[in-house]
Amino acid sequence: MKETLTICQMLPELNVGGVEMHVLDAARGYAARGHRSIVISNGGRLVERLVREGSIHHALPVHKKRLGTALALIPKVARILRASSVDVVHARSRVPAWIGRAAARRAGVAFVTTVHGFYTPHFYSRIMARGDRVIAVSRALGSYATASLNADPERLRVIPEGIEPDAFDLGWEPDRVAAFRRELGVPEGHAVVAIIGRLTRLKGHTVFLNAMARVVERRPETCALIVGAAAPRHAAYADALKARAARLALSGRVVFAGSRADIAEVLQACDLVVSASTQPEAFGRTLVEAMAAGVPVVATAHGGALDIVADGETGHLVQPERPEPLAEAVLKVLGAPDGGRAMGAAGRARVQERFTVDRMVEETLAVYREVVAA
Repeated sequence: MKETLTICQMLPELNVGGVEMHVLDAARGYAARGHRSIVISNGGRLVERLVREGSIHHALPVHKKRLGTALALIPKVARILRASSVDVVHARSRVPAWIGRAAARRAGVAFVTTVHGFYTPHFYSRIMARGDRVIAVSRALGSYATASLNADPERLRVIPEGIEPDAFDLGWEPDRVAAFRRELGVPEGHAVVAIIGRLTRLKGHTVFLNAMARVVERRPETCALIVGAAAPRHAAYADALKARAARLALSGRVVFAGSRADIAEVLQACDLVVSASTQPEAFGRTLVEAMAAGVPVVATAHGGALDIVADGETGHLVQPERPEPLAEAVLKVLGAPDGGRAMGAAGRARVQERFTVDRMVEETLAVYREVVAA
């Protein structure tokens, strides 16, 4: 068995996003363990950081969904694999997977995929289930990959995404928390219930606002914090949310904070974080980050949240698209004698046990060794 591996990850681009951060974390972990880490993408703002953290980057237009472009890239990628003596290609998205699988076969290299989303089950998407091993980032996604993408259960491995827990455990004193809340625009003395993520219908902001209207009726000193921005095509949805908040008499108790880069700091200001997604999420990184910060969570009971949240221990799981049970769960946490601190501590311990970058990297390296040995 080779002690040191050369690993080539492929994804469309290296701009900010969940898959991109996953690749960056994995690449840093491989390099730190003495493996050679290569990434092929079209480039982006994270390339500089990737290289600084010990990886090699090859810029190729593997993001383009044109058959001619993909076919022309196969021999180019194969040459990189041979020249770099790559042991395993790991594709993170569909177009790179089509290119990477063909190139890996030419170069005689093992091929692994990670299913990062609930892809539409057609021929184009099934490439994500054609790896020598297929990784899913949650059990729900693994079940979907076998049922809808025809993944071989014998080749499937579930490896949750990981984070660096210490990056979210800032341990702020109450005075600093109060000052940051004022900066955000939270009314003095109010509990903060946040929903964090881009403004799209799938994130369930409407359900969240309807639930918070019920919460505020019973606990007036509560503020809803909405962190995230809408893409230009969803601008009307963002306006509709603000109008709904006004109709629900939440004016003064809702803060639209927009897109923020300082999520670790924002979490210090939260008493509770909600995930109200109307459709199953592949994983649920925001929930893991909140738990790492010691913040209890309430999430809809589907998708990756089922792996992340220990119901009644680190937070609560509720029915999707139902404001009433969501409101009751929020009130239960806020009304606890300790304000949810025990739940927060249990969440932090769960993240440290199950959802670290170190664990993700070690489990992924074990998969690579399987396929290289085979």
